[in-house]
Amino acid sequence: MNHFFTHVIARPGIWMLPFSMLFFSAMAVGNTAELQSFTYNNGVKLVVEEDHSAPVAMVQIWLKVGGRDEVPGKTGLAHVFEHMMFKGSKKLAPGEFSKRISAIGGNDNAFTSTDYTAYFETVPASAVDDVLGMEAERFANLRLRDEDFQKEIKVIMEERRMRTDDDPNSHMFEELSAAALRLHPYRNPVIGWMQDLQRLSIEDVRAFYNKHYVAGNVTVVVVGDVDFKHLQNSVKKTFGHMKARPVTERFNPIEPPPLGAKRIEVSLPAKLPLLAMVVPVPVWQPGQNDHEAAGLALATFLLGGGRTALVQQDLVDKQRLAFSASVGYDPFGMGLDLWYAYAMLGPSQTPKAFEDGFWKLIETLSLSPVSQQRLDIARKNMIAQEVFEQDSLYLRAKTIGRLETSGIGADHKDDWIKALQQATPDDVQQALKTWIRQDHSTTGLLKPEKTS
Repeated sequence: MNHFFTHVIARPGIWMLPFSMLFFSAMAVGNTAELQSFTYNNGVKLVVEEDHSAPVAMVQIWLKVGGRDEVPGKTGLAHVFEHMMFKGSKKLAPGEFSKRISAIGGNDNAFTSTDYTAYFETVPASAVDDVLGMEAERFANLRLRDEDFQKEIKVIMEERRMRTDDDPNSHMFEELSAAALRLHPYRNPVIGWMQDLQRLSIEDVRAFYNKHYVAGNVTVVVVGDVDFKHLQNSVKKTFGHMKARPVTERFNPIEPPPLGAKRIEVSLPAKLPLLAMVVPVPVWQPGQNDHEAAGLALATFLLGGGRTALVQQDLVDKQRLAFSASVGYDPFGMGLDLWYAYAMLGPSQTPKAFEDGFWKLIETLSLSPVSQQRLDIARKNMIAQEVFEQDSLYLRAKTIGRLETSGIGADHKDDWIKALQQATPDDVQQALKTWIRQDHSTTGLLKPEKTS
């Protein structure tokens, strides 16, 4: 999954969390209200978290469709369609949606990932009904005109050039994801391969709309100064009126286990080398692999969580094997995640030295359990970050939406905290020993091109 830099694609101007923070996205803890939900006859689901501390609300409309739902030769369609949602509908002129949101003092945007597409607005609480009406209008009555598509596809191709083709690091990670996975759709970039973007048509976009933008794929998430019963009636009048249509089963294949270590080298016009290792690992399935997923999460934090992390302390600060390094794991995906570690190397630092040092560190942690004291500190820091992020309506709603669209379910959001609290040093050791293995890894090296 190319989540290192381009896992989440958003329209220009949106502030997005870097991937290293996605893992620590806000799981509801502390004094947040109980979630309330309702599912309508057409399949639309409403999830509400009331918060009356300020007269503001976050509205997010989540679709169970992303890069994973595209077919070969049509990559990038989920992201293309996100752009088209702002090009007008039966009752809304192109750009009118965002103008109306701005006129009431709100802001809006959208993002696309491998697993989902989401549209969101921060507005005064009194405007939520109007926002829901506009969202339902464009979902049900979108105008997909070829002239708009022809303009947007050029914008998207330029976005790809800027984000990936002209960014050596992103380009290398894209190649690494494709090399690491044989079957799972996370091997394809969310923004799409350029050759696919060049061949997409308005007919492809319309077919994608008819197949995936159906009521049964919609989750309406509202967090803020709202009343659940009122919203239940409001959504009934808007999204609840959408026609019930068949929902396509999502593509979620079982990735064949790695048969051995793999390596790629990419030569691009970069200033310095970059080394990255990825390993396919399981994601969280509540009640089934709590200890395993929490062990992986805590191991990842111990290795890469801040200035006191082991990779930073040992490989960067002490041994000087890289000038920066990072480690990451996202337990809230579908099917699997690509656990990663990467290092930015200085002129006198070699890829082999960092790679050897990294796997030696993993071996040490796999053979001897981390101390209970160190584990407790990591656990407290992780939970503290999640508590602090409760101040953000955006992050709280995003957590609910992610859990719903990935199939975990927002009703399990507190269970993740419990899993972290119950994880033991043995869970951390076992997770590393079982999953973070060199013979299961794919290693990518970005080698700066020699210029004459």
